[in-house]
Amino acid sequence: MNTNQELKMQLLDKYADASDKQSIDFIREAYKFLTEGETEIPRIPLSGGKKKDGIYVILKSGGYELWDKEAEYNHDSIAYIGLIHEGHPFAVALEDLGSYQLLRDGVKCPKESEFYHPRECDALYDWECIEKTKHIQSLGTDIPLKDGECIPALPMVVAMCYWADKGLNDALESVGGKPFDMSEYYWSVTEGFSIYAWYVVFNDGNVYNYVKYNSVVVRPVAAFNL
Repeated sequence: MNTNQELKMQLLDKYADASDKQSIDFIREAYKFLTEGETEIPRIPLSGGKKKDGIYVILKSGGYELWDKEAEYNHDSIAYIGLIHEGHPFAVALEDLGSYQLLRDGVKCPKESEFYHPRECDALYDWECIEKTKHIQSLGTDIPLKDGECIPALPMVVAMCYWADKGLNDALESVGGKPFDMSEYYWSVTEGFSIYAWYVVFNDGNVYNYVKYNSVVVRPVAAFNL
């Protein structure tokens, strides 16, 4: 019981009279006066709230469910595999697009940009990918994204690499998708500098910078609306 609830109980115990409506009105006014300007402390829910980290199946109908390795899925009904990693939900495309340069040859990037994260420790905590993808598209890229899809931010690629051998690849196969190639490199949309962007090597899980004009595999992501 929080402080405000305790105060209500004390007022009710001292002044409430079920047969006297005025006593209840008095309690309401007294409570308002005593808590005026106070903000109730938010409480962490004991149950419910956020969905737990893990692998989900996202249906074309818009619904979703926790992936069950024993279940048989109708492949035609599946839109994406959902992933929640450290509370961050996103949808994983069912297969790679193939290898693409992040930017076309000859595209010039500004020397400085709000999108650049030269430090890995900063890049690993920036989950935003929509505006970054729009930025790359505005500069010039041949990556063929569907409506609503993005190139994943670096922490998304790291999360996909982390979960790949913890059920994600199995989930992709179970719904008719293609597993991640653990021998490949995967682009993120997170840029390090004007020339370099961040990517993940799936066979060792390490993160590196690479020239944006080199070809690296792309696995699109989309919103996972809980």
